[in-house]
Amino acid sequence: MATKLLLAFSMAAFALAQQATCPVCRIATVNGAATQPLAPSQHPQSCSTRPGYNGYPIPDPQCTPGAFNPTVPPAVFGDRRFSTKCLRDCASAPAQKHTLYKAYHVSQNPSCELDHLVPLEMGGADSLDNIWPQCGQAPGGKNYKDLKDQVENYLAIEVLLGNMTIDDVRKGIAADWTKYLAAALSFCGAQTCDIGHYRK
Repeated sequence: MATKLLLAFSMAAFALAQQATCPVCRIATVNGAATQPLAPSQHPQSCSTRPGYNGYPIPDPQCTPGAFNPTVPPAVFGDRRFSTKCLRDCASAPAQKHTLYKAYHVSQNPSCELDHLVPLEMGGADSLDNIWPQCGQAPGGKNYKDLKDQVENYLAIEVLLGNMTIDDVRKGIAADWTKYLAAALSFCGAQTCDIGHYRK
């Protein structure tokens, strides 16, 4: 009982601290700590990546099903005033995020980043069920994290252009980001893939 009370107190204290330290967004409706999971997740104890559509690693869906911030719809992340700075480290602290390296049994190295599966750029949540350690290099020599960044930009732009729905994109990238890679490389190779260019 005492352990449960201590855990509840620690979580409440963290929430209060985050409210005090998270920067205020220039868009008043954004709550940086808000999160809505795409599926239930277990507390990360032992997680493992698996091969995606093209063989590149994707996260364990039991540990990292993906989550989004319901206060950041396309109208918000498509606004030039929006910045991910008011989301980052608001729903989870850096120290909490770093425990995911151990949960996934990987050692941190220069190829790694703690990736938001549903990216902050398009309304992903900063909660642990949306974060995984993305490490390693593709056969061409690029880090997986850099390839996924292109997928994220491409999908966000497609939503802003009205070619895809935000619900489909969130579920799609959470299920397997690699299935969009070929389209992203083609799109970004032919035109600017800077999401800022498409914001209003």
